[in-house]
Amino acid sequence: MSIEVRNLSKRLGGKTILDHVDLEIPEGGLVALLGPSGSGKTTLLRVIAGLETPDEGEVLVRGEASTAQRPQDRNVGFVFQHYALFPHMSVRQNIAFGLDVKPRAQRPSRDIIRARVDELLALIQLDSYGHRLPAELSGGQRQRVALARALAVEPKVLLLDEPFGALDAQVRAELRQWLRRLHDVSKVTTVLVTHDQEEAMEVADTVAVMNKARIEQVGHPRDIYDHPATAFVARFVGQMNQLHQVPGGTAFARPHEMELSLDPAAGEPAQVVSLLAMGPLARLRLQEASGRELEVQLGWERLAQLQLKEGSPVYVRAGRVQILQEEYSI
Repeated sequence: MSIEVRNLSKRLGGKTILDHVDLEIPEGGLVALLGPSGSGKTTLLRVIAGLETPDEGEVLVRGEASTAQRPQDRNVGFVFQHYALFPHMSVRQNIAFGLDVKPRAQRPSRDIIRARVDELLALIQLDSYGHRLPAELSGGQRQRVALARALAVEPKVLLLDEPFGALDAQVRAELRQWLRRLHDVSKVTTVLVTHDQEEAMEVADTVAVMNKARIEQVGHPRDIYDHPATAFVARFVGQMNQLHQVPGGTAFARPHEMELSLDPAAGEPAQVVSLLAMGPLARLRLQEASGRELEVQLGWERLAQLQLKEGSPVYVRAGRVQILQEEYSI
């Protein structure tokens, strides 16, 4: 089910939460709303769900206005950061809940509900956990049950509000991969709210970067990283060195785009402040004579050639520079 957000604005207590936001979400797509706290991403999700009413603008579902529809009439599944499972119900009962409470005329038979729950338990890889209570599951398992419960009623749209935010880093990484596989199987149009750039870049087909109630850039994750539209996007998505002001904007370069040399003619003088050699790339922090610090990533072979250590003098230049505006691009 495709979703189109048109000129959406929302104000609360004199503060602008959404400022003329436009966004298209294709049918079957997985779009991440990425941004810092207070950027408006959760409010946008709640407006799409029908839990908030905009002051201006509209939400179209398959080309039809849905702003006036009640949340229960939108066929939307919603998963929050905190699992909100019923503690006294088993995993099976939690997953079946949305089907069990349908009006009698719309409620599937017990056999159909049982088959649907079995299908979802297999999908979330918890086949043998149906009889357990939520307290007997790990945090990652409880969140998978919450996702299965949202999918049980076969929603046209799945809305996820920081679904992995309460979990530790390793579990979040595992669940990101699992969510991507789940989406590839279910094909449900999905909107994910997150402040975690790795999560957005790994899971989503499209990323919408939000800042101060507006969307600054929408695009494929790789395009967002390689070609940020504004200085904010450059700083927020991945590491970025801010080099200097130039006519028309600010110069930026990614750490892996910095070049180091022992030749004074090959760059500006700097000193290695710290060096972390872990994983496929070494991470160096340099300090120039002006006091400005730069982040640099080097491959092991180049690091061995330069024989650098903390305190070593070196010369640095940016191999690729991007000139970016502070202002919004869209």
